[in-house]
Parts: sequence; C-alpha cells; structure tokens
Amino acid sequence: MIIVAAHAVAQEAPGKVFELEPEYVYGKDRRPQIGYRKPEVFEPLSDRLYQSGYRNFAPTAIPDELKTVPAMERVEKMKRILACADAWFWPFSRTAHNNEPPGIEIEILQAIAKRHGWDVSIAWVNTGMRFGVGVTFGTSVDKGICDIFLGLTITNDDHHMPKHKMAFTKAFMSTGYVLVSQGPAKDMKTLDDARTMDMKVGVPAYSPMSEYADEHDIPHATFFQNYQVIDALIKGQVNAAMMWSGSISQAKLEHPEAEFEMVKDYQPPDEMRFDNAWGIKEKEVELLKFIDEEFDAMVKSGETKRICDRYGVPFFPPLAPGATNALEK
Repeated sequence: MIIVAAHAVAQEAPGKVFELEPEYVYGKDRRPQIGYRKPEVFEPLSDRLYQSGYRNFAPTAIPDELKTVPAMERVEKMKRILACADAWFWPFSRTAHNNEPPGIEIEILQAIAKRHGWDVSIAWVNTGMRFGVGVTFGTSVDKGICDIFLGLTITNDDHHMPKHKMAFTKAFMSTGYVLVSQGPAKDMKTLDDARTMDMKVGVPAYSPMSEYADEHDIPHATFFQNYQVIDALIKGQVNAAMMWSGSISQAKLEHPEAEFEMVKDYQPPDEMRFDNAWGIKEKEVELLKFIDEEFDAMVKSGETKRICDRYGVPFFPPLAPGATNALEK
C-alpha cells in the first residue's frame, strides 16, 4: 500500500513553486476477507478459527451409521484411522509444512494404516493447556472426535485414565534422560564418571532427573526447564547434561552450532526411562488388541527404531512390552 504525503519544500527564492515530495509507507493490505483459510501450519496464537472458540473438531465426517459402532469396525468400514495428537510435541507429532516430517508417532500411525490400505486423519489438540491431558480427553476422545490419542507416557499414577475410561496400549518404545557431553567432559561415559571427574551435570529443576541426582550424590547444576539446560551447554556453563532423549533432535535443529553429543550407547537407568504409548477407550478391546499387535510387529522388525533414527532420537525398547494396561498394575 502506497500513501503519497504532501510535504512542502520551503524555498527561499521568491516565486518558486512548492514541490511535492513522495513518501512511501509500506504496510499490510488489511482489506476485509470473507471466509476462513486453513493455515498450512496450525499456530494457535494466530489461527482465527481456533481463537474464536472452535477447537478440537472432527478431522473428517463420520457417517451417522458408524458413530456408535465399535471403533475397530468404524476404522475398517471407513478405511481411515481417526487420531488426536498434540500439534506442538516435536519430535513425536506436529502440524508440518509440505515435505517436512510430521513426527515419530504420526509416522508410526501412517505405517500401520498403509499396511492395511487405510488413510489417517488427525485432529490437532493441545495437551500443554493449564490442566493438561485430562481436559483434552474430555474435548476430544470423549466426544468421539478420535478413536486413538497419541503422545502419552505410561505411569502408574495417571489419574486421568480411569476418569475418562481410557486404557493404555502396549508401549511402542521408551524415552528417558540421556547423558550428553562436550569439551572437557567428552570422556564421560556414565554418571559415575561425573563424581570421579568432579564434573557438574546440568539437569532440569523439579524433574525426576534432579531428584535422581540428589539421591545418588551426582554433582549437578539445575536449570528451570529442559531448554535452559541446552542453553547452558551452548554457553559452556556446563559440559555435561542429562536431557530428555526426545529433546536432542529439537536441540540440534534449533542450534546447529551446538557441539554436545549423546554419549554413545548410553542406557538410561530404568528409573529414568518411561514407556510411550497411546490411549484408547477401554471398551474398545478389538482396537486395543489390533494396535498392540501392530506395535509388537514394528518393534520386532526394527521399523520403529528406523523411524526414530531418522529423527535423531535414540530408540529404547519398551520397559514392559507385555503390559497392555498400566491401570491393571
């Protein structure tokens, strides 16, 4: 948009005509727009539809005759898996630009669907809201928007699951806190080495890892969140850290200058590993059984590990591969 403003050019010489000096102001054309244009990447702070209150909507139309049938029957007849996933849970799931990877769990779901000739529809949700997963269950799975909820970690004290009559699938992998090092700490292989070398390890404050470090007398420095541990490494405030294994991929993406590397073949202590699974309504026994079998096959064939490798995320086998529902423990 160009605005021409009149500036009087004062001239001392008598009889000189004032001249107009153009001034260019560049701005956004804010003419009214009709309708809603779905953004290529979902950003909650700028998406007008989301901000207006229209959230967690069904990703695809479900025929009336299939709305009340068992979930496995719905999947088979629609030839489509309906899932809910967090739009900002990289590297496990995210809304993505064209030709960008969608995340580990989205690829796992796509691989399962492809084997059976099905499609996948994702309803994007936000599990990072104030009351977390429990609220998101109520506005997604409970309303029949999706049959599978991605991005969960199996914990024995997950109070959201019974309230919403949800069950965990088997774990498809585990994640955990892994040791990364750089510079003077390059020779560090275990947390015991931190004591021997008198080298402080950066850990996220108020996390299971900081509690573990306290209990085992590991010299450490705490930082408020995981990303601040990464910043401390980049600034050289610490030369070793225990990071959530899923964050390594993001750290390398955002900080290509980073020198730290995960200690080769490092295995987190069992106390610092957590099984990753999906959530399904506990009444949907056939769908639960189906997903469990698919997970087993993908872990056995190495397909899950290959997907993780592409994202730079270390693959750790499930801690409890035989447990289909942590609520039974």
